[in-house]
Formats: sequence, C-alpha cells, structure tokens
Amino acid sequence: MSKIFKVLLIGFLGIFSSSLALAAAGVSDSREIQELLVKEPKNVIVLDVRTPGEWRGGYIKGALLIPMRDVPGSLGKIPKDKKIVVVCATGARSGAVASYLDESGYKWVKNYTGGMVDWQRKGLPVEKNLP
Repeated sequence: MSKIFKVLLIGFLGIFSSSLALAAAGVSDSREIQELLVKEPKNVIVLDVRTPGEWRGGYIKGALLIPMRDVPGSLGKIPKDKKIVVVCATGARSGAVASYLDESGYKWVKNYTGGMVDWQRKGLPVEKNLP
C-alpha cells in the first residue's frame, strides 16, 4: 500500500469515524489511562494525533504528538513493544489511527474514546506549551 494511499485512507477514516472509534483494537477511558500512567509509566505511550494548534491548548503529560496525517510516515517513532493509547479531541481521529496501528502490527493499542474534551471536562491535569 503506497504512503499516499495510507494518508488518504486515514484522512477518510478520520472524517467518517464516529462509529469506527469503537471498532479500534480496544477502547480506553480516562480512568484506565491514569492507572496505566501511574502503574506502567515506562511501558505506555499516549499518542496524541491532534494538530499542533490543538496540542498547544493542552495535552496529557508525556504524550507524543504525531498529527493524524503524519502517522503513516512516522511509525518508526511509535514503539511496537509499548502499550499505545491514542488520543485526539473527541475520539474519532484517534479511533481511526488506533485501527490503523492495530492493522500495522501493534500488539496493544487502545482508543481514548472521550478524547481531550473528556479529559479536560473532568478537570484532569494538562500540560501546555508556551506560545
């Protein structure tokens, strides 16, 4: 599958993925993410697939930013031997990326279905880049 086709496919899935978000390798919620980050901090990657502008509004401490469109060309930056929790704003884009990673051979991938909207609504801690 060509890189361009993969990027287009992920973009297409992102647009139409409200139902696909639940079809990812697994789903996660804020409680599970918090537990993983406390119990297994070196074994978990929070992969944030939002845009840099969204990221500046707040992100989960320690998260790795790779915008959705860049994921196919950045698989080398995402370790296959870690637990991957994919997050976006609401769970739609992250659901598509979680499915893509699952199909790409990642063993443990979950989509945070509530996304950063849920995380911040619950008053959970966020980091912010300075402008």
